[in-house]
Amino acid sequence: MLEELLLIALTLFTVVSALVAYLAWRAWRRLRTSLRLQRRLHTVKVWVTPPGTRREVAALRRELAETVDATPHAVAVVQRATGSVGELPVLTRQLQRVAATLDVELQLLANEPDAREVARVLPAARARVDDVGHVARTIRRAAAAGLGAEHAAGVRLLGADVEREVTALALGVETLVALAADREVTRSA
Repeated sequence: MLEELLLIALTLFTVVSALVAYLAWRAWRRLRTSLRLQRRLHTVKVWVTPPGTRREVAALRRELAETVDATPHAVAVVQRATGSVGELPVLTRQLQRVAATLDVELQLLANEPDAREVARVLPAARARVDDVGHVARTIRRAAAAGLGAEHAAGVRLLGADVEREVTALALGVETLVALAADREVTRSA
């Protein structure tokens, strides 16, 4: 009786665990798809919006999304490659918060009914998007430099190890040649 209950409990636990793992996997895929879909929607909005200031606002939103979305990805890639990133993940999250606020401002600007007001505010918005883009590029460069530093140090150490091994092999070969020559001399004598 007890064995049957344990077997049922184990089966239930296995089924529930598999179901939770499947649901987590589906949620992760949906999130990734959603992020890709948002980027595509920004591009479609740029194409669909009539030429003028509103299209420029849509293009700024797309540029902002692309620039900011690339930054956490770059930092994560460097972290997975065991590069040194320091405080870059914290700075990336701060960048994302600033970019989210700026995106809301751009969204409000896109919905502004007065075209003159949009034209008046657009240069300042463009400058803010450029500033955020500059910060994002700086973070990505710093992440790449962290990976490059790790790589350069590793290559330097590997080069030193190779040089030592080549020297040791050369000395070993010289010793073998000298021993072989001594044997020839002793055999001849």
